[in-house]
Amino acid sequence: MSAVSLSSPAAALGTQSAAIKASTASSTVPATASSGGGAAVATATRFTASVPPAIAPSATGDTRFLHVTQYPASLEAVDVTYEALANLQTRNGQMQVWEQAPTTAVDQIIGRNASATTEKARFAGLGSALLEQVASTGASYRQTIVNVGATYSPGKIQGKATDALWAIQSRPSASAELTIKTQSGATVRISIADQREPIGTGSGIAVQIDVEGDLTPQEKQALQSLAKGFDQAIEGLVGEPPTLDLEGLSKFDTQLLGKVEFKTSLYGVDDNGSRIQKLGVRYTADASNREIEIKTPQGTVAMKTDLRQSALWGTVDQKAYAVQQYLGRIDKAAQRGNADAELVALFKSSFTAMNGSYGSAAGASGSRTTTGLGPTQSVDLNRDAGAFSEEDQSLLTGLADFNASITATRRASNPRRLKEVDSFEYTLNQSTQVSGTSPGNRAVTQTQTARLLASFHQSLDGPSAKLKLTSDSATQNYYYKKVEDSSSTQVELAYEKDEPVRALVTQTASQSLQSLKVENNRITENTADPARQQSKQTDLLPLLKELKRQQEANALADDEKQKTLREWNGMVLGDWGTA
Repeated sequence: MSAVSLSSPAAALGTQSAAIKASTASSTVPATASSGGGAAVATATRFTASVPPAIAPSATGDTRFLHVTQYPASLEAVDVTYEALANLQTRNGQMQVWEQAPTTAVDQIIGRNASATTEKARFAGLGSALLEQVASTGASYRQTIVNVGATYSPGKIQGKATDALWAIQSRPSASAELTIKTQSGATVRISIADQREPIGTGSGIAVQIDVEGDLTPQEKQALQSLAKGFDQAIEGLVGEPPTLDLEGLSKFDTQLLGKVEFKTSLYGVDDNGSRIQKLGVRYTADASNREIEIKTPQGTVAMKTDLRQSALWGTVDQKAYAVQQYLGRIDKAAQRGNADAELVALFKSSFTAMNGSYGSAAGASGSRTTTGLGPTQSVDLNRDAGAFSEEDQSLLTGLADFNASITATRRASNPRRLKEVDSFEYTLNQSTQVSGTSPGNRAVTQTQTARLLASFHQSLDGPSAKLKLTSDSATQNYYYKKVEDSSSTQVELAYEKDEPVRALVTQTASQSLQSLKVENNRITENTADPARQQSKQTDLLPLLKELKRQQEANALADDEKQKTLREWNGMVLGDWGTA
């Protein structure tokens, strides 16, 4: 395994630590005796997973035990009694309290991160360390470290640590959870809760691994392969600004792992000082689907991708082109509907991520060839690579089917006219139907749709001018606009006895805009543009037949063919209307 770097201010201090030991002379509250061991922190430690030692109950039956280290901890441990705690120095009146004896490499990373001031630094390397732990041991595990005000009474330490543990788990500043179900029936759940802010009970980090069932050696390896991706997903989302990196969690062996579910939440306060969820992400993946939902105070982004028709996926280059075309359409819809820029950025990054987590029908980038299967050979047209020709693929998007949406939080921003609600909803969809049993007798219909519904206030001085509406009539100078757009592109392809019999592209679009002009709280204009309907149908069957004839006669250069196919693909993915 790779070395885990522990170089940090906390580790560099080389401070002393102490395991709480029962002492009848110092308190009537019994505690369990335990030794923290003699593990010293190095600047780089190779990950060695281990199961935490069992807690031995004291003579009175009290199973509670805590471990105290100087703040910040080095995890260099010696046995002392409560009386000896007075001899330990504290930093800024703080001490670190551990739920379990800090003996593993995971504990070292937790101890290092607990002194950091940013969420990204506090989560750094922690997700991969926990996955390495369970991949090595196959066992459950838990640990909590809390930074609390220094005190030398064992009862007070116990109480403070308990209160802090409850606060971290119930009201974290950030949390992450990864649940993995294996094909053998086992379930692994890893959770991390962080409280970065030094609230009344103290700051700290709580982690837990729950394992239900037995993991096979192969499943442990599959878990370990997700370690880096788990880190990348967490650290991206808790960064400033948050970024979406799900590629490492999306590529897993579906023969060993049945389902992966990842959740992350970030919390903060609103303008009124109330606690809110600043960001919530839920991502699930299995052999058939990828699904993501992102929630922010500004709105919700959601997307689901259907992975059951891999034969229709394009090359890496074609998929990248399709994604770029869609991102351009999203930008235009956002501008027309006056959408929140941060929410749109999340939508675009989600769309990119969800279409980057699966491969191509051929399993590699580059040009596709014509169907390599016999024209009458029975195949699964949804999954068999080579079931569709290069010409077919040029008339499809190359993407897996999907449903994607962005929905802004509805707001009544004008106190004088509460019925004028600001809203933005944009949906994108692709669905594909395949019929036939052989390459020579195949048919496919692929439909793309888009719809935009938006309403918003805008300054009379232009879209970029700031607008602040209050109850004062002097501020009531604005446009209130409503937008409703839709578009669709449908491709129909069919072959009989390996001869093309249908190649039709049908495109429709509709746009409407209603605008209300208000000056000094009086409506001075109310205009509604009639809905503009557009439709276009292109029959490519003659061109497809001619292309095939030229190929059979060796009368068509490859570069000319590729140029024609790119033009067809551009037409299918082109900006038809603004939706």
